[in-house]
Amino acid sequence: MMSMTRLRSRIPIGVQVGAVAALFVAALVDLWITGAAVVARERKRSEARALLDLADDQLADRGHPAIARARDFVRDFPYYTDRAELQKLDHDLVEETRQALDDPKFRGVEGGYFVQGYGGVFMGTFPPHPEPPRGMAESSSESHANHVARQGQEKLPPVENELIEILVDAAVRKRQPLLSVQELGGDIPVTVAIRTAPIEEAGVGVLGATWVMIRLEDSLFADRSMSGYRLAAGLALGGILVALILTGGLARTVRSQAIERDRLQTELRRNERLAALGKLLAGVAHEVRNPLAGIRSTAQLWQRGVVGLDDESLGGLLHEADRLEQIVSRLLQFSRADAQDLVPGDLNDVVAEAARLAAGAAESRGVRIELETDPDLPPAAMAAPALLQIFRNLTTNAVQAMGPGGVLRLVTRRDPSRRTITASVLDTGPGLAPETLKHLFEPFYTTKAEGTGLGLAIAREIALAHRGELRAANRADRPGAEFTLVLPVDESWSNGASHP
Repeated sequence: MMSMTRLRSRIPIGVQVGAVAALFVAALVDLWITGAAVVARERKRSEARALLDLADDQLADRGHPAIARARDFVRDFPYYTDRAELQKLDHDLVEETRQALDDPKFRGVEGGYFVQGYGGVFMGTFPPHPEPPRGMAESSSESHANHVARQGQEKLPPVENELIEILVDAAVRKRQPLLSVQELGGDIPVTVAIRTAPIEEAGVGVLGATWVMIRLEDSLFADRSMSGYRLAAGLALGGILVALILTGGLARTVRSQAIERDRLQTELRRNERLAALGKLLAGVAHEVRNPLAGIRSTAQLWQRGVVGLDDESLGGLLHEADRLEQIVSRLLQFSRADAQDLVPGDLNDVVAEAARLAAGAAESRGVRIELETDPDLPPAAMAAPALLQIFRNLTTNAVQAMGPGGVLRLVTRRDPSRRTITASVLDTGPGLAPETLKHLFEPFYTTKAEGTGLGLAIAREIALAHRGELRAANRADRPGAEFTLVLPVDESWSNGASHP
């Protein structure tokens, strides 16, 4: 079976990113819809509270006089013993409830009264609910009050009757209005809002209570059941989980591709070096041939006895041998330009040392050296001896290009926006010809009679090995050449330091 890692590696990154984005969008859309449903539910509940407050106030205003009249005409109110009186009060309260709730804005609102006496009697319920069929006849010994109480109980909404009783009892006992919004279970879940309030009269106490109720078309249940909501929430969480898994896979893929990119860059760098070395071999064959020819001709003259082993011939032999040594040494430097350990260091120190070493040659030619370093220059990863070799080569070339009165400037700067530092070597010589600029860093290209053409090529290789670059241009402000070394700021410093 193909592993998940291998499977992900065969899926294009664009497809993986698209899948992650699609899952996140789906999860966010689902969560937004759910959140909107919750907000809509709370808004409806708030509107229902205001509607029930208004309906309950109207119910209390209408029912209180009817209950007070019954109290005035019935001797043992609220303990009724006459069925007719109880039925008349029930009829009056039903009419009061109907008139109170007979308004379009109270559509869907049900209500009624609870009258004290014999444990309490529900009356005036509107709309009345049909009585359930009985399996046996009424008991002849049943009291009038109990009969009316049972009838009032049976007229209550069958699903919510227990909750209405509990809230009415609590309102009477606490003598304060109560509002409750609850979700009742069953085959079809229903959410109801019920308000109850006691009816009191000074000097008498609590006469009863009102109750009003509305069934909420809760947006969580109107279009889908609770199981559907849970399923949608589960899908959203599942989508987020899958997105996180794919994101982890993408991170691993990006990391592995970064490693692969670095490997390819290293390999490309090696191939470029091999190609450059191939060019070097051709150049070396040409350069080495001249000193070897000189050594061979001198040895032949010795062999034939034409000249003796004198100081002049020996000196010429040593001179040619030195040329060979210089070519081989430069060739080794070129091939090993990046084989050095890089550690954080101060580029100002390297530039200052290069200026000090160039002082003698500059003074002998009448050239003035100016050093301008940035005191806040951040460190860079470097091999200081290799960078010093770059600046010694640049300062030597600059001094040789100028006559008396020339100025050699060494300047360091930093670029916070690009997180790099630069060191420039500027002279006041004649500048660089356009043709020279094209081939300046090519191995064995030189404009000097005694030059090997490897100095700037080696300097460029050292710069590349430091993940930087070496640039050459003519100065814009005045005649002269400008060489600039650009290096990245050391990562350990940039991760722990703040930049202005």
